Amino acid sequence: MIDWTQMITPAQQMAAADAHDRATLICSRLQGRLTLGPATCAALDAIAADPDTPWAMRETILNAVEWRCNSHAMDQLAWLLGYSDAARLALFRVARTVSV
Repeated sequence: MIDWTQMITPAQQMAAADAHDRATLICSRLQGRLTLGPATCAALDAIAADPDTPWAMRETILNAVEWRCNSHAMDQLAWLLGYSDAARLALFRVARTVSV
């Protein structure tokens, strides 16, 4: 007999997959920039050039070798660029597939 109380719904499966991806997705800075495109990269570069941008954020934008989906810096950059959590997750999912 099936215990229906132990069944995982499709929504729960998707939420678990999203949580896993948020915790593990990594892409190179180049993969991320190629996925973002020229307009968003120009916005990133403007943030890095702004003298009011904190030094650590400027260094992250300009010099990070890899981007981690679950990092605080990515939280801040996504917010600055107007990306929702779902959009950021989608970006990382695409970026990791870019061959460079």
